[in-house]
Amino acid sequence: MFVHRLHRAVASLGHDVEVVQRGDWSPPWPLYRLDASFKASHEESSAFHDTLDGVRLHHPLTVRPRPSRFFHGDSWQREADSLRRYARLYLARRGFDAVLAHFLVPDGYHALALGEELQLPVAAMAWGDDVHAWPSASVVWAAKVREVIRSADALVACSERMARDAMRWMDEPLKEWNVVYGGVDLDRHRPIRDRAGARARALPNNLMDRIPSGAKLLLVLAQPAVAKGYVELLDAWARLGPGHDDWWLVMAGGPGGDLNIPSEIARRGLSRTEWLGPQPPERIPDLLGASDAFVLPSHNEGLSLSVLEAMATGLPTITTDVGGHAEVMRTADEGWLIPPKDVSALTGALTSLMTSGEQRRQRGTNGRRAAERIGSPLDNARKLVAILDGIVAPRQRARRAARFKSFASVKEAN
Repeated sequence: MFVHRLHRAVASLGHDVEVVQRGDWSPPWPLYRLDASFKASHEESSAFHDTLDGVRLHHPLTVRPRPSRFFHGDSWQREADSLRRYARLYLARRGFDAVLAHFLVPDGYHALALGEELQLPVAAMAWGDDVHAWPSASVVWAAKVREVIRSADALVACSERMARDAMRWMDEPLKEWNVVYGGVDLDRHRPIRDRAGARARALPNNLMDRIPSGAKLLLVLAQPAVAKGYVELLDAWARLGPGHDDWWLVMAGGPGGDLNIPSEIARRGLSRTEWLGPQPPERIPDLLGASDAFVLPSHNEGLSLSVLEAMATGLPTITTDVGGHAEVMRTADEGWLIPPKDVSALTGALTSLMTSGEQRRQRGTNGRRAAERIGSPLDNARKLVAILDGIVAPRQRARRAARFKSFASVKEAN
């Protein structure tokens, strides 16, 4: 979603944006049912869009022969080759000026193949897991990250810390990085005065019936994953002493993840704790508007869009000092910034937030101003376009010079 909003903002500035979203090939029905990976590929490709909000999408497909034990080869190279073939057939004549990769891996590696095939400069943008999680789990992915950092014409990160973290994979001095935040829609997310109306729109009826009218809601918006800090949050919630019975913890997040939140709640015997499951994007502003505070104790982030949206809504916010969060919460009166994986620190921040209405008001107001400093997707799209212009212009000058030399040589020969 945050990438798509940035694309739409770039397009609104008068630039043509097209997205290449690679997938895996699957045979037609009923053959795709013969293999689990073919079935998964079929389900994925059936959800592809040709356009989304006016942005055109391309879907090159990589063929992975089955059974795989009989077909050896480098899967990264297969993916790159499928992108090259697609580029020759469908992209070469479309007049692109640059290739932009979101996430250093695998997309940055794919972008290098596209850039080489189309003879275009490549910019690669780091967002989070592509720097922290994925290369940490695989030496191959770590090697690809290093290749992208060395080879891209421009490097972009969603926060200053993300740029520094990316360079930890390298055995060389810090390269030049550009920082472009994803931005937050400051009009869509703003302080809401009608909290009761937002609750009626956002919360299911069975929950509305159980929550007292004067209760306060602490909201979490994150995928149900260990890395989002749910375990620490539920442990901290269980530690809270008496005196906070007017607060309810409401959690929601996307599909997937490696954690069963209802089971975690039941295992601790927690009350006033609700899991709403996946929510459509259009419901998020009302969920934020229905809440009194926000918490996201992630183990790692690039710069959480949920944190930015909560702060833009004017919610007092607790989050961890990871990724670019310290670049948003610059001072203590803009929010609670705590160490990751620290249950004691989280318990203390929750107690402080729930106890002091004055601190909530102050940090909510200042948090909105902090989100405004980060800017909207349009503000950050302008920065991104300037970076792309910086790598396109030298390539265009070189092409013009080459055409002039070619013309001069022909004239001389005549």
